[in-house]
Formats: sequence, C-alpha cells, structure tokens
Amino acid sequence: MLGEIYDAIMSRCGAAFGLIAGRRLWLAWGVVLAIALSLFISFPRISFFLGTDAQIVNFWPVLERQAADPLATAGERYKDQALHDAKLAFRLTLPLTMKVLHIDWRGLLAIQFGLGVLMLALVGKIAMDLFGDRVVALASVFGVASIYAGKAAFLQLGGMGDAYAFAFLTVAVAFRSPPVIAAAVIAACFTDERAVIVSPLVVVYWAMRNSDGREPDWFNLQTFTAAGAILVAGLIRLVLMFGYGLHIPIGTGKDVGFSVLPLNLPNAQYELPHVLAGLWLWPLVACIILVRNRWWFSLLAIVGVTGAIVAASFMVLDVERSLAYTLPVLFVSMAIAAWARLAREDLRSIAILGFLISFAFPVNNLLGGVSNRYSEGNLMPVELVRFFKYSTAR
Repeated sequence: MLGEIYDAIMSRCGAAFGLIAGRRLWLAWGVVLAIALSLFISFPRISFFLGTDAQIVNFWPVLERQAADPLATAGERYKDQALHDAKLAFRLTLPLTMKVLHIDWRGLLAIQFGLGVLMLALVGKIAMDLFGDRVVALASVFGVASIYAGKAAFLQLGGMGDAYAFAFLTVAVAFRSPPVIAAAVIAACFTDERAVIVSPLVVVYWAMRNSDGREPDWFNLQTFTAAGAILVAGLIRLVLMFGYGLHIPIGTGKDVGFSVLPLNLPNAQYELPHVLAGLWLWPLVACIILVRNRWWFSLLAIVGVTGAIVAASFMVLDVERSLAYTLPVLFVSMAIAAWARLAREDLRSIAILGFLISFAFPVNNLLGGVSNRYSEGNLMPVELVRFFKYSTAR
C-alpha cells in the first residue's frame, strides 16, 4: 500500500511539473510559482518597513557607513574588539555596489530581490544544461526555493547580504564565461567569509562538468579561472590587511570559536539535515557514484570543503545561515549525477522527492523561533498578523 501511495504522489507531481514544462515560458512560470509557494511558507517580516518592530535587526546603517568610507573599520579603535562593524571589514561587495551605483539601502534591497529571482532561474538553467529535462529542472527550482539559500533574497530585509553571496556562487556555476566566473567568485568572497570557504566547490563543479566520461577534468579553462579568482581574492584581502589596516577582530571569543561549540553541537542533528532538507539526496547519490567509481580525490575534495563550512558554521552563533553556504555542494552533486548518466526516471525521482521533503519540512523561520531578533519570516498569515499588530502600535 505504501508503495502505491508513493507511486501515486510521484506520478501526480511529475504530471504537474509536466504541465508547466509544456508551456512556452516554462522556466519563467516555474520560477514565479516557486517563489509564490515559497513566500506563503516563508513570508518576510514586512513589519521591518514600519520601523516599530524592535525584534528585527537592521544592518543597513552599517553598510551605509561602509559605503561612505570603505576603509572605515581600519584603525586602532577596532582592534581586539568584537564590534559588529569591524566584523564586516572585508565584506565590501554590498557597500561598494551602493557607492558605485549611488543608491541607498532601498536600491540595494531591490537588487537583492532581483538576484533572488535570477538565482532560481539559473538553478533551472543549470539543471537543464546538465540533464536536458524540463521536469528535473522545474523540480530543482521548486526544491531550491524551499530551502533557506533559495529564499534568503526575499527574507533578509535587514542587510545580512547572504542572498548576494548565494546568487554569485550560482552564477559562477551557471556560465562558462571565464570573466563571469571570475567576477562572481571574487564578488562572493567579498560578500561574506563563508563564501571563501565554499568557493573551491566551484572548481570541483567545473572539473566534473568538463569530465570526458572517464575521470574529472581538473585542468580546463573554467577550473583555472575559478581557482585563480579565489587566489586573487586572497591577494586583495592581504593588501587590504597589510596595506590599509583592515582586519576582523575575534573579540573575547564568546561569540565565535571553540567556546561556542558546546552551545551549538546539541542542535547539529536538526540543523545539518534541515539546511538542504530533501536536497541532500543529490549529495548522497553523488557520494555513492564517486565511491563506486573510486574517484577518491574528488570525494575527498567535496567532503573536505563541505566539512570545513560545517565546522565553521558550528563555531559561530548564526549556525543556520552559515550552513546555508553548503549550497554549491548541491550543484557539484548534480554534475556528478549528470556524468553518471542516470536514467531520466531516476533523475526525476531524486529531484521531485527532494522537493517534496523540503516542502514538508520547510525553513519557514531562521535562527529559532519568532521571538529571536535575527529570525526572518514565517507563514504568510502569521506575518500579516504581525504586520497588523505593529502598524496599529502607538
């Protein structure tokens, strides 16, 4: 009986995706519907715009100060202090965008919304390039829209910046053009330090993507470009450190490092599976493929980089948003599945089941409950009630 229920659910979902796939603008329809579904499950805290909701953290003033003076965090007064401004010293992509385009935080937020739409469209493009199947592409779009990395652009109203990094990392695997890859990787590295940790997965992706069918191709234009961009970003960072005095203070160690581990580790069994939810099926399948083909170096590279970002995530207080930077491992895993030439029905099953699991266990709020000041979003009815409450507050 359970098998029949499973087959019926998968069949109906496949048929639904097939209806969208048959339309002329199938990807555009898919992105719009995925965003609509995502927003119902995880509607942003629009009470932010009222300015009366004290529970919401606002980082836009910090970015505006950085835009006015990108080197503002240099100097003795920032050394050895856990000031949040100083922690953003090398996160220059957003403030420089604000400065170059002569826009305020509202303009930057509008660009963020646009990047969120673009990112989901690129997820569809990546899946289509890899598998050539519209149903798999649409299921992938809906799956990514159901996890935090895919909805951060619409939830983060306070200037966190993660949505920019996720979009840049997606761009780096969506296009073969070396200038695009280099610019996207460098921009991601200067959006958040977590992107620096996971950026080697872009190299792994292009090694898998350009495989000749026998083994990964580690020596091609895209892998060299991605690796070179990481190196350039590191060199720029050194210049800013030793030439201009920028640095990131560790502070007293109470909010970062090994002292945070006892607080975070008990939640590992919940947070780690939840970050990619059902989309962990792709890495699971990829690992099985790599083991069966004895591609040990590739497996070590993927597990090593993923392990590094997971370890770093549990040594900071904002675990959930840090773990969301595992997003590139999804693209790498999809590239491995494409190399293995899995049957179309198998690919559809993985993509659809991944979406259904992610939909059933959505990330509808960030960093715990709605009382947390860093929490972002909840069910649409909940957030509309919240908005009404603060709009009528005196």
